[in-house]
Amino acid sequence: MGDDFDAIVVGAGLAGCAAAIRLAKGGANVLLVERGAEAGAKNLSGGILWGHDLERILPGWWHEMPIERHIVRKRFGFLTPESATSFDFEDGSWRKEPYVAHSVLRARTDAWLAKQAEAAGATLVTSVPVERLNWEGSRVRGIVQGGEKMTAPVTIVADGTNSRITLGTPIRPEHRLSGEATELGIKEVYRLDAGTIEERFHLGPGEGHAEEWVTGIFPPGVMGGGFFYTNRDTLSLGLIVSVQSLFGRGVYSHDLIERFKLHPAIAARVKGAELVEYGAKLIASGWASRPAAFHGDGWMVAGDAAGFVFSNGIVIQGMNYAVRSGIEAAETALAAKAAGSSSAAQLAEYDHRLESSGILPDFRDFARLDRVKWNPRIYTVYPRFASELLHAMMTETGGRKRSVRHLLRAAQKAAGVSATSLIRDGIEVAFDL
Repeated sequence: MGDDFDAIVVGAGLAGCAAAIRLAKGGANVLLVERGAEAGAKNLSGGILWGHDLERILPGWWHEMPIERHIVRKRFGFLTPESATSFDFEDGSWRKEPYVAHSVLRARTDAWLAKQAEAAGATLVTSVPVERLNWEGSRVRGIVQGGEKMTAPVTIVADGTNSRITLGTPIRPEHRLSGEATELGIKEVYRLDAGTIEERFHLGPGEGHAEEWVTGIFPPGVMGGGFFYTNRDTLSLGLIVSVQSLFGRGVYSHDLIERFKLHPAIAARVKGAELVEYGAKLIASGWASRPAAFHGDGWMVAGDAAGFVFSNGIVIQGMNYAVRSGIEAAETALAAKAAGSSSAAQLAEYDHRLESSGILPDFRDFARLDRVKWNPRIYTVYPRFASELLHAMMTETGGRKRSVRHLLRAAQKAAGVSATSLIRDGIEVAFDL
């Protein structure tokens, strides 16, 4: 008996929709299943979308997708309880079409992408919380929901970080995510009219601003970073916190985000805005969060479900990797359809595509970055060191001015960081970056 579909894609996020669009445009009979009432309905996520990959399947996509603003400025900095030290980066090319980066709200973009998948010929079914993969020995042949099977020679798993259908299977033998490789994302969205946003952030119509902060404002041992970006008529702000750093410390997510948004540098940005959304999600990022394999007999894993969320401490990128891995999984499935085989040997092409497209090299090359990113001194002494140094250099005291060498030593002493730690951490950054 034949299969119901040529391919089944689980999850209508960026990875799943990209895969479904490419499969449908390639002539495959594809089923796209989503557990939400509609694509994006359960997604509070958003952020900065770098759209080079979408151009491969949807030329000129930014003219139609409900994006928020094209980013023209990014800011990175350190927060202490009393200060903010940051620098801005602006690039003239970011102000010209094709715009390279856009702020997006996933509830809108995912719904639009799912419609593009349907328009291309994919079958979209929502409100389907897939019960499990349909395992036939070591092979996957579709999915099971409510005791009923829907079969396909290839199944692409793209159901997000907390991929329930892969936990405790050969794909991810553990029954839970690793605390070491898991982060908690906390986000709030504030409504503010477009004109006020543009005036406050010195933006033109449609232009956007984004920020990332190392947050040295939390209780000792709690490590995390903050983010902030402008949407069309809302502001998004939030935190990415190491889950492991929260264990046993008696701190709560709502307390952490209160500290962040009440910091003077952040509070001024949301003044007069109305809170309209709040939520949290798990994020599995980096090489340590990858599954046991990216492919096997009849299956592939893409997007967040594969751990394709990149963070180097300054930028967080996941959406572009989701789109790219979804496309590469689809290309592999189309080649398998043409070859008449979906064996592990045939689907090994997916790993080759992940290599050649730069996804696996990016994560493998930066695998040791977590040693830098989750160095406790990054969130304690270095924000204080930067603040003390710049305060001394930029403040007029009416007294005798000191040399930079003396100011550096004074900042070291005030921050409690030794010269040995500075040198050791500097070497570690140089080798791990």
